[in-house]
Amino acid sequence: MSKQQRSAGKARQVSARATNPTRNCGKRAAAKPGPGRPTAARVEAISHAILDAARNEFFRSGYEDARMDTIAEAARVSKSTLYERYPTKQALLRAVIAVHVASWAQDWQGKGGPVPTDLRQRLKHRARSFMEYFCSGRLEILERLFTNSPSMDELRRMRHEVGHQRIVQVIAQEIINGTRDEAIQPQAATRIAEMLMGMLYGWWRAQQEMRLVTPQEALAYADYAVDVLFEGRAAWG
Repeated sequence: MSKQQRSAGKARQVSARATNPTRNCGKRAAAKPGPGRPTAARVEAISHAILDAARNEFFRSGYEDARMDTIAEAARVSKSTLYERYPTKQALLRAVIAVHVASWAQDWQGKGGPVPTDLRQRLKHRARSFMEYFCSGRLEILERLFTNSPSMDELRRMRHEVGHQRIVQVIAQEIINGTRDEAIQPQAATRIAEMLMGMLYGWWRAQQEMRLVTPQEALAYADYAVDVLFEGRAAWG
């Protein structure tokens, strides 16, 4: 092949590549695919990381001094990712509290076997689970989320809405389901649930201020509180 022929062949190859850029671009795109959307497992992992980091920061610094950039750094996510999920520090604290409450509600179903069908025993099961939650130390973690902050009124309101009210609603529904033949009104069921919660929490807090309550004592009091409620069942109406 002459030098002139070789030059002509190279020119044709260059011309073919120049007139077919789509094929070349396609090859480059196939070689370097984009990142794509995160998997469901990755999204869940990010959520866990953010909430764990937030809980630790709120626990360590208190609500007012907790910093969103510190939480993002600890969770190893960008600030934009954090703010996309939780636009405000208040929203993030609410989510942390909700996780604690949801965890306790799940424990109701997971501990001690199936929940009894008899209403008295069912409420004892719930009350005992509540006392186990107290004894586990998780309540103290939750309480510390609200310390060292001048905005206690707002934080108490948040805790009441996300925590206390939700628990009362669950217990009240248990009472309604267990007394269908008596047709107890929802308002009355809510009052009974409030009374049970007040008895348990009030006793626990008063005792803890003076001494360490043992799990055995707490469980025995849970049974006693439910028995006292049932002694006054005629007034449930």
